[in-house]
Amino acid sequence: MTKSRSKKKRAWARFVIYLILIISAGLLSGFVTFANKVSNMRPAVSMPIADGIVVWTGKGGDRLSHAGKLLENGHGERLLVSGVNEALSETDVYELLMLPSDKGACCVDIDYKALDTIGNAQETHHWLTSLGYEHIILVTSAYHMPRAQIEISALSGRVRISPYAVAYDPAGSWWKDGLRRKRLIREYGKLLLTYLRQSGNKKQREAPELPDMPAASQP
Repeated sequence: MTKSRSKKKRAWARFVIYLILIISAGLLSGFVTFANKVSNMRPAVSMPIADGIVVWTGKGGDRLSHAGKLLENGHGERLLVSGVNEALSETDVYELLMLPSDKGACCVDIDYKALDTIGNAQETHHWLTSLGYEHIILVTSAYHMPRAQIEISALSGRVRISPYAVAYDPAGSWWKDGLRRKRLIREYGKLLLTYLRQSGNKKQREAPELPDMPAASQP
């Protein structure tokens, strides 16, 4: 009896080890695919004309100047700048967009509420819904683009998103740059959590509602 239990324990231990190895290999493979994809993302040579343009603020990459240029060149009717630091005035934002004040006052909407990616997506959803937009150009860092698209699509359904991925990192191999590697690992982890969260939300939305049961009649 003791030998039988010992064999079962060893079998379960091998199974757990194999399972961990398979999951680890899958995560590693997924990370490498993700890192290579975002490292090679570049804006399309010819951007389409959309209803509006959305730029999510963040460090590096000159996102705002790229978004301002898209607006100036007529790629959208209006521009939403989401996640702006409260210390920045409207004039400061127009300068970062490299737009004249009259163009900014006319066609730029500034969001100070969003503090993170989920907040950015919520404010973007409110903005495009209120304006009836069905197609936007999204400007954000390349490594942030996959998660940003998922968050917007989860809220805004069939809205068409044309990505304008701004390269934050310098040219070169990501695996040779320690800081770059860490940033990609963090973003990959956040991306996986986003997939899980949205998958759970989708199941909740699709779960059938039980009909109200009639009250039992009194004898």
